[in-house]
Amino acid sequence: MSTHRSTEHRATARTVGALFIVASATAIAGGTLIDPITEDGADLTALHSQVSTGVLLEVLLALSVLAIAVLLFPVLRAVHEGGALGYAALCTIEGGFVLVATSTSIVAVNLAETGSLDPAGGGTLDVLLTSREWAYFTGTMLVFSVSAVVLNALLLATRLVPRWLSGWGLVGGLLLLLRAVLELYGLESSLGLQFLWAAPIALQEMVFAVWLLVRGFDSSGTRVTDRDSEGATQADRAASPS
Repeated sequence: MSTHRSTEHRATARTVGALFIVASATAIAGGTLIDPITEDGADLTALHSQVSTGVLLEVLLALSVLAIAVLLFPVLRAVHEGGALGYAALCTIEGGFVLVATSTSIVAVNLAETGSLDPAGGGTLDVLLTSREWAYFTGTMLVFSVSAVVLNALLLATRLVPRWLSGWGLVGGLLLLLRAVLELYGLESSLGLQFLWAAPIALQEMVFAVWLLVRGFDSSGTRVTDRDSEGATQADRAASPS
């Protein structure tokens, strides 16, 4: 693999690692700041500044998810173009649902502030808060867990990271997907079980991010993708008329 190619993969790995950390941090911080509006009797007008900050963080979350998909697409496409397209599509859908969720929260607060709805609760407010809850659940739980399964399956095939790391992510993604499906059908778990369902993929993402920052992609895996790309290019040249 050329020095230029190696440097390019290294820079991509570091950027993706940083973006995974940003996405996790903004998801936690943004949700923590916005969630109080769903509490019974919450004074939405008093929470305006807090929710606005949460909205900015969740917008950053959505942008981080989209940026990860864009940066990983050329790396993953060299091995499985369909899988790379699928992962990019899932990240786009996830980011879209996050933006819908965060938009409904700021709309609810602004309407309450202008007196357009009862901040203590009511039909319109309930619709907005329920819309946020379901949009956020769909994006950050259901779609995210599927994207984690797809990403780690591709990483397992490419061996761009150690197999134990991508295998861990694959299992973690499947566990979170199972939890999301159960909750979708109304089978709620206790807080302790919810943590156990989510902990494996949450911890794996942080280990994965640090691995990319420190070690980058495995050079043997990237050499395989380079050989595949070079072989395809040579085949195209041979097939083209002189």
